Amino acid sequence: MAKMSKFMVARQPVFDVHLRVVGYELLFRGAAPGGGGDAMTADVLVRACLDIGLASLVGDKLAFLNTTRSYLVGDNEIPFPPRQTVLDIVEEVPGDPDVVAGCRRLAQNGYTLAADGRLRDSYDPLLELVSMIKIDVSELSADQLRAAAIYCSAYGSRLVAKRVESREQLKACQDLGFDLFQGYLLSRPEVLEGRAISPSRLACLRILERTCDPAVSAKEIEDIVKGDAALSYRFLRMAGAGAARGLSRRLSSVREGVVLVGQRRLRAWVSLMMLADDTSEGDDEQLVMAMTRAKMAELVAERLFPALAEQAFTAGLVSALDILLGVSLEVVVGGLALTSEVQDAVLGRTGLLGPVVADVVAWEVGAGHATSGIADSAADTCYLKALGWARDLCATLEQSRAD
Repeated sequence: MAKMSKFMVARQPVFDVHLRVVGYELLFRGAAPGGGGDAMTADVLVRACLDIGLASLVGDKLAFLNTTRSYLVGDNEIPFPPRQTVLDIVEEVPGDPDVVAGCRRLAQNGYTLAADGRLRDSYDPLLELVSMIKIDVSELSADQLRAAAIYCSAYGSRLVAKRVESREQLKACQDLGFDLFQGYLLSRPEVLEGRAISPSRLACLRILERTCDPAVSAKEIEDIVKGDAALSYRFLRMAGAGAARGLSRRLSSVREGVVLVGQRRLRAWVSLMMLADDTSEGDDEQLVMAMTRAKMAELVAERLFPALAEQAFTAGLVSALDILLGVSLEVVVGGLALTSEVQDAVLGRTGLLGPVVADVVAWEVGAGHATSGIADSAADTCYLKALGWARDLCATLEQSRAD
């Protein structure tokens, strides 16, 4: 199963010479993870794309991301859209051949590279590959700032002034031809908080193991994802973001979301969740309730409208996400590119699946008579079977933890 948790991520605007926002640097906030910089970057990626949504966080502007060596050489993937992403190469990253080759590949794939704080006396091959060079101006004298600007301008990159803390510094940087500006004078980082559903470590490990098999079917992956509320929601959300960027399909089921995301991206995101330690063990009653809703809706639909069983599972799951995430169903559905059939069932209890979802909610609280057309005795059977399925998932996790 999964677990609910609170999270934080910060964003700080980056301005152009006219002091218009052109992008946001995304910053880690929270207790330092055991994986160091790699885990911090993974946490920002997961929070920004899967929990908040990149469109909600930066809109159509650039996303600046602090990037460590493992992401540059390809040990960890960066599933952000290349044309919208600036990879800040942190100062500690060495300019060794593997890093240079990785940066060249990323640039060829459409990512913008920025060198952050890499003013050195010795030759740095990375400066020849980047499109931006960031200079910390907070502690530089006027002469040092001018020398740094001349040195960096020789590479033909855009100059970014970071930590601009006074009007005098801003004016000096503008006079020296800096292109972008960032700092407390212009705007402090904004910390955003939210609630997330963290997937189970067991489910993530099972996906990583199965996607290593080239013969694995989409159905096998779907079954793993459907057994975890967090994975189901996150991959529906990710696929929905793709649909919002112009894909013609809207989603009616978790299976469609898994297929649309694709095994390679799914594996990359699951790996990032594991790296960020954004996984959990143990069960939660609200999560059991969500999975019971989803399974009962599927079982009821199998009896009434067999062709809609997968859509019913999705509608049942989504109908419980307001409780899990602490936001309205309208907000939840707004972040998912769902078909009108599923949306109507969740928000209005209308269409063929609306009464099915209504019955599921009624049986959850022990109230009422079935309105979907299924017999009360059959609805009872579906509910008990669904509840047992959800509880068995918890028992499997407990056993795996004991082993």
